[in-house]
Amino acid sequence: MTHSLHRAGTVEDLGCDYVIIMRPEKGYNQKGSLGISREILQLFRECGAVNITGARGTGYKGNLLQTSLESISDAFVESNCPYCVFDTKEKLEKFLREMKKRDYGLSVVVSGLYDDVKAICDKLGIQPHTTNHSFGVWGNASLLPDGPVLEITTMCGHGQVSRYLVDDLVEQIKAGSISIEKAAIELGKPCLCGLFNPKRAERLLRLLTGKEKREKVKTGVKGWVV
Repeated sequence: MTHSLHRAGTVEDLGCDYVIIMRPEKGYNQKGSLGISREILQLFRECGAVNITGARGTGYKGNLLQTSLESISDAFVESNCPYCVFDTKEKLEKFLREMKKRDYGLSVVVSGLYDDVKAICDKLGIQPHTTNHSFGVWGNASLLPDGPVLEITTMCGHGQVSRYLVDDLVEQIKAGSISIEKAAIELGKPCLCGLFNPKRAERLLRLLTGKEKREKVKTGVKGWVV
């Protein structure tokens, strides 16, 4: 699930961004998984997820920035997959602790900074099956937007968040016609996979509007798949 792996940014900002993708497998454990998937959606909320959805397809209703969790859950079918984003390591640890205890038997994919996720897995006694690393963007990277704009757009792994939408909302914030919190939600609505992190977007919008300065400049794009 490498579409969640290429989130650009500083180590500081990526340390507040953890993606969960869970997937029942057709012909193996998909049949009868609907009840489990709905339990997982509720657990996402209990553990403090900042965005939640199910994989696009039959029953797709959008992400938590567009609709309610109840609407997402009610529309779920067995072919859907529970997705969410956490904005702290503590929330991620709480969720993985519950996953280990409940042992649903579904594949759990975690994307985030390698050292952070590995430390949590080691603490909980979880042995990852596979590790993937992002090596960044290959090709004519000069065509990409700069800094915080790229960091916002790469939070949608399918490229559905436009750099021009970011520019437009930044101008609206500067003009006082929209709040940073509302703008972050608007940015996340086009993200079909629901992996957009609105809390991280708020910080990046503060940087883009000059309301906050960035002190740490160490950058990285890393990932972990369990």
